[in-house]
Formats: sequence, structure tokens, C-alpha cells
Amino acid sequence: MTPKDAFAGMPSRCPDCGFTSMETLVPPGLPPLRVDELFSCNDAPLEHERAVLEAIVRESDDYISVLQQRISDTRNTLEALLQEKSNVAKHAAAAKALLNPVRRLSADVLIEIFTACTARIPIRTDTDPLIDLPSNSIDSLNSKAMPWVLSQVCATWRTTALETAKLWSYIKLDMDEYVNHMEYVFRFGILLARTRTHPLSVSISANTSISHQPILAMILSTSSRWAELRVSAPFHAFLPFNNVSQSLPVLEVLAIHILDDANLGAHPEPSHIVHGFKHAPKLRSLSLVQAIGKPISFSKRFALPVAKVSRLRAHMAPAHAASLLCWDGAQTAESACFVMLEHGLQRLEVPMTRHAYLRDLSVVEWGFISSSGAIAELISNLQLPSLQKLKLSYEGMTLNLPVISRETIPALTELEIRSTRLAADGDALADMLHWTPKLTSLTLAVNFRETDLFLSLEKFHDNAFELVPRLHTISLVGAAFDVNCRSHVIVELAEARRLIACAHEPLLKRVYLNKDSRVPAGHKKRWNKLRHGGLEILFLSP
Repeated sequence: MTPKDAFAGMPSRCPDCGFTSMETLVPPGLPPLRVDELFSCNDAPLEHERAVLEAIVRESDDYISVLQQRISDTRNTLEALLQEKSNVAKHAAAAKALLNPVRRLSADVLIEIFTACTARIPIRTDTDPLIDLPSNSIDSLNSKAMPWVLSQVCATWRTTALETAKLWSYIKLDMDEYVNHMEYVFRFGILLARTRTHPLSVSISANTSISHQPILAMILSTSSRWAELRVSAPFHAFLPFNNVSQSLPVLEVLAIHILDDANLGAHPEPSHIVHGFKHAPKLRSLSLVQAIGKPISFSKRFALPVAKVSRLRAHMAPAHAASLLCWDGAQTAESACFVMLEHGLQRLEVPMTRHAYLRDLSVVEWGFISSSGAIAELISNLQLPSLQKLKLSYEGMTLNLPVISRETIPALTELEIRSTRLAADGDALADMLHWTPKLTSLTLAVNFRETDLFLSLEKFHDNAFELVPRLHTISLVGAAFDVNCRSHVIVELAEARRLIACAHEPLLKRVYLNKDSRVPAGHKKRWNKLRHGGLEILFLSP
């Protein structure tokens, strides 16, 4: 039987994939051992072996032809199957896309998603608490950014975007980009039309004069709808805001950043006063940032409605920060955050300043922009009888603690002192704590080179602790200790504050330590005993 005959007599191929199992059609050859024996010598095969080998040679061409045909058929079948697989995957992907829940979202849900993607998100950190100004967010007249691109996806999205005035009401304008570009004027007109009557959050930045720009006149005409306004520009660029024709009835947030004016250079004339912001009855948050090179006095150059401001934030030198607290109306503010700046060309003494209502104060020395010792210079000259929370952050080159007295912060209940790498003077800190008898919470995220402070906190006299007798929470998360500052002083402090009871009740209730603190085995037992006694002990990451 020939290979072709054998192949023709085999079972039919599978109608779906074309595969057919088959047995070998080549006549059986010589045993492998006999083949190896013949290859190892030069002897001729025996007569019956010769007949077998000749049959293999004679029939192999036909068999190879059959195999080649099967290979071709199998390859065609494989290609067809791969194409079918691709088509099925394509149809499945299309079906999944059509079943995507986004297609079933109602208009109100779409609006919430769009708004979350479009709204300005203020960036604030511990070391830079005043990034409440025009930032590096995308310019609102960039047609390739939000919210413009939302109207370019499909008809439904376009309709939703155009009908949602809130999406277009976060306005960031980089005025330096619009000089001699009338297309921006046209685009801004479209944007304002889409805001309808919705309150606006406006951020404006400029490095030069903007008084002759058409876009400025257009945005000034919407002043009655400003809920938030942030302007970063040289002082002269603020003068056009005097052209605001009416009050600012809904303005709640105002941020002013005075830039050094490299082009206009000169100090403002005595008559140059910005009064366009003075009629804002709902203003609650005011942020002020001075130019570093040539600082100006905000109280002399701006007429601002600070009487109802509850939160002040400012970048300025210590003397100007104290003056700000004395500003008419600012004396009712309850919260303030100052980032200290250099004194500028002329160092001004900080006057003794009293503020009767301030309850929460944060002061930062930040890198190269702050004068060394600025925090100490400011706090040492303040009298804050109502202050309850004080946070001091040292991110510069020195950690100088303020020298205070009985009148400085007598009502303070929470004190937080932070520095990423600087060591605190234990004696200076103890002197400071001597004048905070009502303190209940103490956070110290600084370096310690000695144990004097902790020993001072253990001292007990006349049935009361000499320092911070009401202390119930101490946090050392973020603190670092030199080798000479033994860890046992911390557990001894906790034991002293727990075991010596005031009115039969331990005052210390919570201790927070670094998560990676290495607690000696002997100390673990002492901490566990304190924990079983009711002390809350947490190990946290900085």
C-alpha cells in the first residue's frame, strides 16, 4: 500500500479545525541497534535489510509530499483560527465598551466627575502653609486642557459640559501669555458666557503691567461674582483693580502676592493705594505675601475689609507680621499663619504687639527666604492672651526658640515645635514651658542632644509638676535622639507623670513615639505595665 493510498483510507478531517490523527505511513525500518551497527562499520546491509531500505527510499518522496500538504492545510487552519480569535476578542471588547457603566451615568453624576477633575485644589504643606495663590495649574484659556476637552468627546458630554456653569467658573489667567493675542480675548468671552451667573474662583498671575490688556477689563466686569480671588503680580499691576465698579458681595477668599517688579522697579508713589477690595462684607480668609526684595506695608498700600477676617495667612518679615496683627480690623482674626521672610534692605524692629482674639497661630522659618531667628523675634514680641494653639516650624539653618513671659501665651493648651534636622536647646525649651501652665498637649519633632528637658518635666514640687502640670498628651513622633540622650528618660517621664497622681487621677493619658523606635527589652516591660495601667501608647510614622 502506497502512502497516498494509506492517507486516502484514513478517517476524515475534523470539520471545525481540520485536524486528523494519523499513524506513520513509512514502512517500518531496521531496528535502531542494527542501524547503529551498520553505521559503525563499512559492511553492506544483508539482502532482506537492503529490501527494507530500498522501500523506504522509494516511498519517502510520496510521504513527504503528503506531510507537506498536511502542513499547508494545518497552517491555513491556524491562520483562520487566529483570525477568528482576533474577531471574537474585538467583538468582546466592543461589547464591554458599550456596556461600560460610564454610558449609563446620569447627567448629575457626570457633572460631579467633571467638577472634581476641573476644580482647583489648593496645595498646602507643613513647611509651606501658604500656597493659596496662583500656582502652576493649567491656564484656563488653554483649549487642550480642562474643561475645554470635555466638550470634545461626544455630544452627551459636550451638552453636559456646556450646560454646567460650575465647570467654567475656576478661572486661572496667566496675563503675560495674552499680549497681542486677540484669539485669547475671543476664547475668554466664550468662557465667561459659559459661566452664566455662577460664582467665580479667579486666579491671576502677571510679571508686568496689565492695565491695558482687554482680558483684565473683561474679568473686572465680573467682580460681583468673585467668591475667591488670588492675584500674583507686581504692586503696580494691582492698581487697575481700583476700577472695580461695585462691591464684592460674595468674596470669601482673597490672596495677594506682591512680586518684585524688575521692569517698573521704583517704589510706588504715596498716592498709589489699592482700594478696589475694601467692599467685601463676606471676606473670611486673607492671604498676603510680600516681595522679598522691596517689601511694602500692606496696611499703607491696601484698603482691605479685614474686620471680619477669621483666618490670616502671610509671607512677610517679623516686623510686618506684627504690624499686620495691629491692622485695624485684623485684631478680630482668630487664626493666623506666617511664613517668615528676609527683612529686606532695612531691618525693622518688631514692636511689642498685643492681639486679644487670636486663638491659633502657625509660624514657619522656611529655607533661604527666612531670616535666621525670625520666629523668636516675632513671638518674643507678642502678647496673645487668648492663644490656644501654637505651631513653630523650623526649616531653615537655625532653631532659635522665643523668649517669652507671663503675658506672651498664658492660655496656651497645644504647642507643636518641628524641625527636620535641627536640635532644640533643652534649657530654652524648659524656660518657654515655664510660662505655659495650661498646656495639655506637647508635640516635639526635633533633635535632642541631651536629656535635661525630660528631667525637668519630671520634677514635682508642692503636689504639682513644675512644668506644664496639666500635660495629658506628649508626642515625640519625628523626634531624633543622639547617643547621649538615653531612651530610658522617656519611659521614666511617662512613669513619673502616671504614678504621681493629681486628685487621685493620672494626668498623662497619651504618648506617641516613632514607629521605628528601638525599645530595649527591659523598657518594653515598663511600657507594657504603663499600657495595662491605662496609658495610651502609639508608635507612629512621622
